[in-house]
Amino acid sequence: MRFLTLLLLTSLFSLNANAQIEIDTKALLEDYSRELFSANAKGFMSPLVIVSNVGANDAFYNRAYVPKVNTLYFDISVRSMLAFVLEDERTFTATLPLAEQPNPHPPLSEAWFRVVQLNYFKTQLRGAVAAGELETNVTTATVFGDQGSGFTIPKDYIRENVAGMDSATLARLPSQLALTPGTNQDFVVAAVPQLTIGSYYSTELLLRYVPPVVFDENVGKFSFFGIAVKHAFTNWLYQSPVNAAVQIGFQHSTITNEVGVTKAKLEADTDLFAINLHASRRFRWIEPYLGLSFESLSSKGSYTFTLPANIREEIGYDIDPQTVPVELRDNAVKLTLGVTGHIGPMQIFLGTGITKHLIFSGGIAYRFLPNNP
Repeated sequence: MRFLTLLLLTSLFSLNANAQIEIDTKALLEDYSRELFSANAKGFMSPLVIVSNVGANDAFYNRAYVPKVNTLYFDISVRSMLAFVLEDERTFTATLPLAEQPNPHPPLSEAWFRVVQLNYFKTQLRGAVAAGELETNVTTATVFGDQGSGFTIPKDYIRENVAGMDSATLARLPSQLALTPGTNQDFVVAAVPQLTIGSYYSTELLLRYVPPVVFDENVGKFSFFGIAVKHAFTNWLYQSPVNAAVQIGFQHSTITNEVGVTKAKLEADTDLFAINLHASRRFRWIEPYLGLSFESLSSKGSYTFTLPANIREEIGYDIDPQTVPVELRDNAVKLTLGVTGHIGPMQIFLGTGITKHLIFSGGIAYRFLPNNP
């Protein structure tokens, strides 16, 4: 099939030294933009997914104590989290896709011609790279960055060195393949109501849920639910100097967002598994706590984009929305330090999560004891 493609292209250009290949610029721009954003969607989108989820996954606990005697109680709390964006999450290195695409379509079909013209265009780009007229990597904004960059189409090089692409075709292509700008953001906030049910053989059940809500316009609609089980193993020890517990949790989140003037649409479904070991000791009404956790995140999503307004004005047309898939994984170890204050059945707490990101959390909880008069 590759030989047949080359043979047909050779025939086209051998007919006349001035032969012109018929280029459907709209189809070419759609196909190449899809490749461009597919190659760079993970770098652009991943900070939003990671920072939002590591922030929302914080504050699962604020003390290690669980009653040793089986007792029915409900802790109802509201927990707020603030996660900071790292400086290196504001930019990433975008790559220009230049590899030739396979063409499994029937020869001379519309789909076949689209791949032919895409590969033909890439051939010209590779020539421009070899001549030093085109950069294959640029530093540009992530979703949390500022202004986006892009790749300049080497029109002068193509005009002077390519016989098969005329000036009218070049005029219908933009001068730059622009990448999406970011939101220029330094942190992400979240808040969650949490219900803790206890206790059975030194074990508590934790539930949290947030319907689709906009905590931050730059993050978009964010929803999640979580479940965790916590066991205070020091209840089985004799006169332990501290309370200590192990907790296993799972959280699922969804993000839907539109970014910048291009209204690029981001969607992601993320699962986050966490296991932690934490300890605390109460001194009258003050209870310091600390913990160490391992968190593993996996996400599947999509990135839908169209051309920026200035490019549409330049070339006089728009492309159909293009959607590319995005998958990512991330692991982190987190140290948590905090303190809880007790006022009767009420708890007020503040904590800091130290990992690849810095996370501040705080909240208030109230304990109901249904069996108490």
